[in-house]
Amino acid sequence: MPPRRLSSTHRYIRFAVSPPSTDALTLRKTMQDALGQAFGIVSSHTYIDVLGISDGGDALVVRIAENDAPKLLAAVTASNATPRLSVVKESGFLPALLGTDAALLALS
Repeated sequence: MPPRRLSSTHRYIRFAVSPPSTDALTLRKTMQDALGQAFGIVSSHTYIDVLGISDGGDALVVRIAENDAPKLLAAVTASNATPRLSVVKESGFLPALLGTDAALLALS
């Protein structure tokens, strides 16, 4: 029997944050501003769940609807706002983002 794929309606995205920030509202606002700048005011109201921020504030994991994920990835990549967010990894399966990184293991 072939392996069965798990379906998910969300995507999980891990970002590196520079300079580090532990304020979830600032980080969410940075993402919403990037979406607004790239795709307009309607996209700036996309629902983004901040699932966790590393203790040092240099890593962030968010959950977003699967159909909105490409917009967020493009907007954050094109944005020059501070704090700067860089995509580390993106997956439909949350544990796939954690790997062996000690800084984010505390988020699980």
